[in-house]
Amino acid sequence: MRLADYTTVGLGGPARGFVRAGTDDELVEAVRTADAHGDPVLILGGGSNLVVADDGFDGTVIQRNVDVGALITAGSPTNNTAVAPSSVTGAANGLFEIAQIDALRVFVNVPQAYAPNVKVGLPVQVAVRGQLMQPVTGTVARTASALDPGTRTLLTQIDVPNQSHRLLPGMFVYVSFKIGPSGTRWRIPATAVVFNAQGTRVAIVGPGDKLRFQEVTLGRDFGTSIDVQAGLRGDETIVKQPTVSLQEGQVVTPIASQNTPGG
Repeated sequence: MRLADYTTVGLGGPARGFVRAGTDDELVEAVRTADAHGDPVLILGGGSNLVVADDGFDGTVIQRNVDVGALITAGSPTNNTAVAPSSVTGAANGLFEIAQIDALRVFVNVPQAYAPNVKVGLPVQVAVRGQLMQPVTGTVARTASALDPGTRTLLTQIDVPNQSHRLLPGMFVYVSFKIGPSGTRWRIPATAVVFNAQGTRVAIVGPGDKLRFQEVTLGRDFGTSIDVQAGLRGDETIVKQPTVSLQEGQVVTPIASQNTPGG
């Protein structure tokens, strides 16, 4: 059956199966039967706003916006607000909304600190509420390659295989990336940071066990620990909880900490 015979513009490839539904009950039954066999479904209306590729369409109509007898005005779909549901922007969507759900796209805004490590092909875990223990593996398909100046985030597209149709368009999902922040940074206990008129510093035990105060640039604050983005090499011995009595050049006796929350 050629779908071109059922579109006003005369375009459309073949359909594997074709069912004429004269009533709403017949339509529902036809959809149920196709679902039971795992066949994609395309609900065909008048055909005036439908263009099908020459190789046919392997997809699913997920929303039918008009019924038999509804008055459809000519011209832009914005004239059909009485019968066409609104999108998230409030604009009319037209007569039909078609989606192919064998593969879904998820869009995520990645914070600036992690953005440089998001690469095309990176595997991610996608889970939905109620099925958090059954995540689906997706892949980073592309990024915007630029940060949003308002949020300092990178828009990232995740492609998720969905052959089982377990995930549905519009679902809220959790996306987990196995990446770390970009750049070199060191995490130290929050108590090790000294804030005073001389700036933001940490006390370092140098050669000869002498104290030296080193200026640092802080990154993300995790409460009990803080990321240091600049000022440290990573091999220093720092004072976990310096007191105001400590002075530059003072000789101390270092004692290894039994618990280092910052790592």
